[in-house]
Amino acid sequence: MLKVFLVIPSIRNLDFLRSWKNEFLDCHLIIVEDNEKRTLNSKSLKFASISHFCHSDIKSDFGKNSWIFSRKNAGIRSYGFWKAYKAGADVIITIDDDCYPTEKDFVNKHLQNLERKMPAGWFATYPNPKWMYTRGFPYQVRDRYEVMLSHGLWSGALDLDAKTEMKLPRLLNEDIYPRLAQYIPFGQYYPMCSMNMAFKREIVPLMFFPMMGKRPDGLSWPFNRYDDIWAGLFSKKIMDHLKLGVISGSPFVNHKKASKIRDNHLKELKGMEINEILWKKIDEVILTKKTPKNCYVELAKKIEFPKGAYFKNLKEAMTIWANLF
Repeated sequence: MLKVFLVIPSIRNLDFLRSWKNEFLDCHLIIVEDNEKRTLNSKSLKFASISHFCHSDIKSDFGKNSWIFSRKNAGIRSYGFWKAYKAGADVIITIDDDCYPTEKDFVNKHLQNLERKMPAGWFATYPNPKWMYTRGFPYQVRDRYEVMLSHGLWSGALDLDAKTEMKLPRLLNEDIYPRLAQYIPFGQYYPMCSMNMAFKREIVPLMFFPMMGKRPDGLSWPFNRYDDIWAGLFSKKIMDHLKLGVISGSPFVNHKKASKIRDNHLKELKGMEINEILWKKIDEVILTKKTPKNCYVELAKKIEFPKGAYFKNLKEAMTIWANLF
């Protein structure tokens, strides 16, 4: 039986988890509380086995290297990924603490996605949930490459950047996506959102979320709200090289957004500018290694990052992370 771990970063409360009671019965939950000490009441959640960590645990485990994990930012979930890996997780699922169930069999649908195989060189025009290929699809290219990451989507509040939200508030709380899933073609990037995703153990070395929000010394990193986006760029570059697949769509969560649009806009401004450049620099890198870990170290060395202390630190943090595996 697969060992499925669910990683949840939180700074608010865990009451939302009660709505997931029937979905997470067979999962081990890892709560990464974004506070110095444990204050959230995880013991009241009797329906699942739970491990509960906080900043002091990161310090205990990583000492002088604990700075690589974000504080006051959902990117702190990377610490939970490492904990799940160390505990023997086969599959890691992660959601945000403002997400609620919107369809049944949430965990099983992620697991089913991770059982799929991608075709080679052809794009399926009809994303049938049972993965029947339509007329004309060559049999020799079907079901060739293993899917390693299942990227779920959202009803309720869509994962838009704040600039778009301020222009198009009417899009909020509308379910505009079909409840199907589609392979993301090799050679194409995508905006990876960490509020609803699952991945296999083999790619945990790719799941480092760059430092954003607060630093352990109380100062702030210069960027915010691009931790999952940039992690998605790094991981997709490597997964394409290794011919490992990504699938996006169902299962959905109901996103009852807790953050504020105008606050998010200010947080996103600097990252938005860099994001327009960074993906191109990543795309220019030529990878030669054969494993996720070694590719991640190679990518960290070869990316022509923008100049500045942050990206020098990020390069070091990526290498520290990869060498954990």
